[in-house]
Order: sequence, then C-alpha cells, then structure tokens
Amino acid sequence: YTSDMVLQGIVEKIASLIWTRRYWTCGEFKLLVPFTEDHARMLVKNNIIMKTLNYTHLEEKGANTIVLSLQQLLADFQIHYANLRGFHWNIKGHGFFVLHSKFEDLYNGAAEKVDEIAERILMLGGTPANKYSDYLKMAQIKEVDGVNKADDALNHILETYGHLIAEERKILSLASSHNDEVTVAMMSDYLKEQEKMVWMLTAYNG
Repeated sequence: YTSDMVLQGIVEKIASLIWTRRYWTCGEFKLLVPFTEDHARMLVKNNIIMKTLNYTHLEEKGANTIVLSLQQLLADFQIHYANLRGFHWNIKGHGFFVLHSKFEDLYNGAAEKVDEIAERILMLGGTPANKYSDYLKMAQIKEVDGVNKADDALNHILETYGHLIAEERKILSLASSHNDEVTVAMMSDYLKEQEKMVWMLTAYNG
C-alpha cells in the first residue's frame, strides 16, 4: 500500500519472512523475495506492507498450525496424483476402457485439489512446498510403480482415499477449533466427494 492506503499489489513469491514482535515498541521484519519489476515497484520506502491475516482476522498461531497440516496434505495429493497417472497409463485387461478414462478423471481432480490446497496455504500466510523431493520426504502416501492390474490399482486407490479421508477429518477439526471456516468448507467438500468415490469404486471392485 502507499501511505494513502492505495493497494499497489500482492507479494506472492516469498523466499523467507522473519517477523519479530516487540512488546514496548514497533516490531520489525526481514523479507526476502526474488528481484522482479513488480517487487521493485511495490517494495519502496514509505509504502506499507500488510499480511493477509490482517484482513481475514484469523489468529496467526492457529493459521500456522493449519498450514503445517495442509503442507502434509499437499505432499500426499502430489504423490497420489503421480500414482493415478501411472495407473491411467499402464492399466491393462478387460476393464481398460472404463478404468483408463476413470483414472484420468481422478488425476484431473487431484490436480485441482493440489492447486486449491497450495492457494489456501498462501492465503493463510504460508509458502507451499513445490519440489517433488520435498513431497517425497513429507508424504505418508508411497509411490507405486508398474501397477497394471485393475484390482491392484483399485485397492491402492481405496487405501489412499482411506488415508486422505482420515487426514482431512483431522484438518477439518483443527481448522474449526481456530475459526477457519474456509478450510473447514474445503475439507468438507473433499470428504463428500471422496466418500462417494469410495462407495462407487468398492461397488465396481465387487
């Protein structure tokens, strides 16, 4: 913001932010961002920097806790997405035409959720992980390779949904305890969709 409170833009790509609070005086912060024309224009002397939480009225400590849980969920969804791509490519047998198409629907849905989770982390003041090396370290879902049988693929997907559903319920409860209705609604939508998909896949698998 300018000193007249005219919005100049939003700093989204942050390398690090160290925010120090002082009891008797104003605090200070150290912000490291990539050098771009937009950042050079916005980050000038006498301009005002405000965090998203100043406007959403969420408590910072609670938001940070939710961010940690969402980072875990983001990593799990990234591995889930990669596994679904593998099932889509490699599936063979009598169910090929049905499952090849269904797995494409599922990985497209997972990709959308990856983007939604990453954006929610940003809204809460965090920075989403973006390296697969980090995802592999954080994720509780394991990579799978060479799966081409329908039963094996479906069983793995159902096990993954079981894990995701459990984690999303934990995040829903955590977000609710910190009055984060947006994350609550997001998790509720995911649970509704996934529970229906579990029913449908179980029915298909017999």
